Amino acid sequence: MVWRRLTHGTRRAGFALVAILLALAAPPARGAESLYDVGKISVDTTAANAVAARSIGMAEAEMRAVKTVLERLVPANGQEQLPELTREIVEGLIAGVSIRSEQNSTTRYIATLDVSVSEPGLKQWLQENGIPYSEARAPAISILPVAISGDSVKDDAAWRAAWEDLDVAHSITPATILRARPELSLETVKGVLAGDSRALEALQADYGYGPLVIAIGESGGGKFVTRLAGNDGVGAINFGRTDTVSGNAEVIRREAAATAFAIIENRWKTSQSGEQPATEVKFGEGAQEEVPSGGEAPVGEVPRNVVAVVEFQGLKDWQDIRGRLMNVAGIQALEVNSLSARGASITFDYAGSLDRLQAALDQSGFVFDERDGTFVLRSR
Repeated sequence: MVWRRLTHGTRRAGFALVAILLALAAPPARGAESLYDVGKISVDTTAANAVAARSIGMAEAEMRAVKTVLERLVPANGQEQLPELTREIVEGLIAGVSIRSEQNSTTRYIATLDVSVSEPGLKQWLQENGIPYSEARAPAISILPVAISGDSVKDDAAWRAAWEDLDVAHSITPATILRARPELSLETVKGVLAGDSRALEALQADYGYGPLVIAIGESGGGKFVTRLAGNDGVGAINFGRTDTVSGNAEVIRREAAATAFAIIENRWKTSQSGEQPATEVKFGEGAQEEVPSGGEAPVGEVPRNVVAVVEFQGLKDWQDIRGRLMNVAGIQALEVNSLSARGASITFDYAGSLDRLQAALDQSGFVFDERDGTFVLRSR
């Protein structure tokens, strides 16, 4: 979108120009947004004064933008080769910053920003460092966030807002977030969850879009359950996860939506690397069972419950780790017991030996070992 590349001072003129152009010409079919733009980056920084706080916030947004684009382009097996990003490197890779909203006090800066990364600059940097990358994007999909309340399906504004806050347009798996219609029935949603192709086809026809994923968010009993069902860019998807609710409900929803979308992104990247896409999980009445696929534990092996501490560098790293864990074949019923700024306690079931689990995690880029009687997991 043109206005995102304008400076704050010229945005009003840019809006007027865009309005005139739209009035003079019929709008073309919308294509995917650039992989090198990152939108809706939220920052909240404090410093000794307002100028310093703003400078820190801008620097944080630019660093996150470059890292996000690298995550889009560089395959999982190439992430380890990436050199450490310095402030000097990042500054040389930024093409522009646009301000969606900002607030500031004498010591604090809060803003939502769009950042453009230089396509030729980043490509040159990757080539100079011998880092493989791909710009292959998944077919555009639609995501329909809904909530189940009793015997009906509803458009949960808070759950939908959590998805709308994500930058899905510029993703490697571009998506459109839909609003549920009042006539959407629970029977149709249950049919899609059960893998009924006719129910999914009917739903896709009703909404007039191509591949469609239903994103269900349910809270209750101190838990928040996220379910994905339908078709994404890889094919059939039926995933579920449960988080323990401990804190702000809005934050829980945002993190759940971010993790769910990371699953969709990782499935596409995995399929492009020639590996087996993430395991599908089908839901029954309050239970979940794993669909056998290559590389999983033998059928009939009893799942063991695993408790582990996850170490990470920040929220983005944590979201990436959670998304990648959902791609590890054999892991079921993953729950987050507690979460802090640099670590989390998780619980999950695994139908197989600890040696097999360690090997599966190693193949997915994790280090999984024991420290003082506690299992510890971190990115390699």
